[in-house]
Amino acid sequence: MNCPFCGVDNTQVRDSRAAEEGSVIRRRRFCESCQGRFTTYERIQFRDLIVIKENQKKEPFNREKLYRSIKVALKKRPVQDENIEKIVSKITYALEKRGESEINSHLIGNFVMDALYDID
Repeated sequence: MNCPFCGVDNTQVRDSRAAEEGSVIRRRRFCESCQGRFTTYERIQFRDLIVIKENQKKEPFNREKLYRSIKVALKKRPVQDENIEKIVSKITYALEKRGESEINSHLIGNFVMDALYDID
């Protein structure tokens, strides 16, 4: 793993823990070169998901785009980033569990609306 501070490609793992109910591994890393500390996350990815938009255009599923969209929707609500990350993980897992590599954007929207409904 490359150090984000100095770019050295040899960093040490100091601590590994399961996060988000075991679906993510959180690793604390240390760079001996610059003494920098940082955290990395490893997620299980079953398959590459393709989203079919309303106009039939296809694009790769982007977890960060989903995270940003939910964060915007909850901007005026007292919801922590950690809870938004759990929602995104839950939606991503549900999509992957379906076993389909192509997913309609309406399905993703329904999952998001259900999650937002649960918050309210």
